[in-house]
Amino acid sequence: MKGELLKIEHLTASYGEEPVLKDILLGIGEGESVFLVGESGSGKSSLLRAVLGMENLTVVSGRVLYDGKDITAAGGKQRRELLGREIGFVPQNPAGSFNPLRRYEAQIRDIMGSHGLTWDPEEVTEILEKLDLKEGKKLLRMRPYEMSGGMNQRMAIASAMLLKPRILLCDEVTSALDTTTAARVVKELGMLCTQRKTALLMATHHLGIAARLADRIGIIKDGRMTELGDTDRILTAPREVYTKQLLMDVPRLGRGR
Repeated sequence: MKGELLKIEHLTASYGEEPVLKDILLGIGEGESVFLVGESGSGKSSLLRAVLGMENLTVVSGRVLYDGKDITAAGGKQRRELLGREIGFVPQNPAGSFNPLRRYEAQIRDIMGSHGLTWDPEEVTEILEKLDLKEGKKLLRMRPYEMSGGMNQRMAIASAMLLKPRILLCDEVTSALDTTTAARVVKELGMLCTQRKTALLMATHHLGIAARLADRIGIIKDGRMTELGDTDRILTAPREVYTKQLLMDVPRLGRGR
């Protein structure tokens, strides 16, 4: 693995009295893709929120390090400097990424401008094409309410990638998509991250999708990382009963890279 870009050390966190994350250990190298797999409520999305420093989640113990710096209790200014340019985020609901009534171009211009980046039409079109969004100029003039869920999700990914983050966090970005569209979006995202050398941390309930893209897979259950390992090892020689149960629900897995 290349140098660790993100490191989570013995992290325990809660929304109230009961912890939703329990003693999580995880390191992610530069350019590496790690998928967090588990059922709804397992804690995988909460782990992303802990990295992002969302206010409603309280870190009880442990810490989060980015590029060797402890950001567990980072203040608003430090967080703003990191989020977007260094740590990108694509939420579960693509509609939450945009104002449904404003044109995409205006919104993405504003996002890039807020991070000190200039609008480059060729770069924008290139990224849209890599996400299978043809006729980029036409799409940028459209509004989110005019687009399908899959198209909106691709636009949200494009918007995040235009900020050139070193690591991209994705929270169940395929949950609202049909299986065929989900697989295609994840494949396109993986290719884009590889080309731009962006590390990827994705939460998903779909082990089959993780198998196609992840360098490593972490299995989360009841707030604990029950298993973590190289994708091939997880798929062929799982050590935990829960992982074996997940694999039984996906009978025909293939890396498909």
